[in-house]
Amino acid sequence: MSVSAFAVDITLPSFGAMVDALDTRYALVQWTITFYMVAAAFGQLLWGSASDRYGRRPVLAAGLTLFVAGCAVAALAPSITVLLGARALQGFGAAAAIVSSRAIIRDLYSGADLARNLAFATAIFAVGPIVAPLAGAGIAALFGWRAIFAVLALFGMFLLAALTRFSETIPGLAPDALSPATYLRRTRRLVGHPQSRHFLILSAVVMATMLLILASAPRIYESAFGITGGLFAVYFALHGAGIVIGQIVNRRLIAMAGIVPAMLVGNAVLILSATLILATALAGLLTPSLLAAFFVLFATSYLVVYSNAAALVLDPHGDIAGFSASLYGFVSQIGGALAVTALVVMTGDGAVAFAGALLAICLTTMAMIAWWHWSRR
Repeated sequence: MSVSAFAVDITLPSFGAMVDALDTRYALVQWTITFYMVAAAFGQLLWGSASDRYGRRPVLAAGLTLFVAGCAVAALAPSITVLLGARALQGFGAAAAIVSSRAIIRDLYSGADLARNLAFATAIFAVGPIVAPLAGAGIAALFGWRAIFAVLALFGMFLLAALTRFSETIPGLAPDALSPATYLRRTRRLVGHPQSRHFLILSAVVMATMLLILASAPRIYESAFGITGGLFAVYFALHGAGIVIGQIVNRRLIAMAGIVPAMLVGNAVLILSATLILATALAGLLTPSLLAAFFVLFATSYLVVYSNAAALVLDPHGDIAGFSASLYGFVSQIGGALAVTALVVMTGDGAVAFAGALLAICLTTMAMIAWWHWSRR
């Protein structure tokens, strides 16, 4: 589950070096995240149904093989165009891991147990954001930014080797899972379900917050504070600690109050952190340490909203878990990535514009969660 986050976050400290080495614009290097995420979103549409048809293990093996190939191309990329293409191939391959991990959890759990175990898996997923920026900075400092992709390729091969010890979890194969008619029928079923539809839309909106942070944080740290490379990696790695703390609290909140109330609490924290960034930036008081602290606060609750939304989308559709996980991933990632592609251009490297956009998205998600909660009651 952590492979995709690891593959994104490990490159963040090297954005400046990539700009210089490839003689390109910063915004194009930022788009390496967008290309990765868009390809991962479309890849999930294939891999999810393929895992319903052939099983989770064969799909994981095929996807990880493509991921390794994309890493090899990226390590040798002579231009930003080739690098963007390689990142797209990585994302397409990693999509198999993204969708299969959620489908496997749904194979095994349902209801509140599903939400709690998704929260637990997400806490483990936080190893990526913690370790990846530090590893990326260290690798780049010793061997250059291209070595980052060589290490990612080795990571992919390690996962392929570990897959040999993995047991199949799908209760039964669906021979027609890849047919267009089945895609259409399942899409209508999932989108026609009020709960799944609402939280499917919500997932795309909340995904935009994290993608905006991923794309903008390196630029803001560099332009506002002159922080790059290893020091940026240290600041950014703190975010992962916030994710772990948040998911531990999330499991308890789900048990005590329920899935949606836990999301309301989490979203209130998102609004608070975005407001603090905006207020300190407007007052000219924002420092690297404060920004990192506010990002940690944000990280405690972003995945409370996102992972709980996943549980609410997937829970009614256990018999088509692979497809449900794929449509959830596709809608959330493609929606979030398209929004952020425009936002990074509009916000530039300004902390005020970034924080304003972040706050606007968080207010939108709060309205959506609150509407569902009170209308259901």
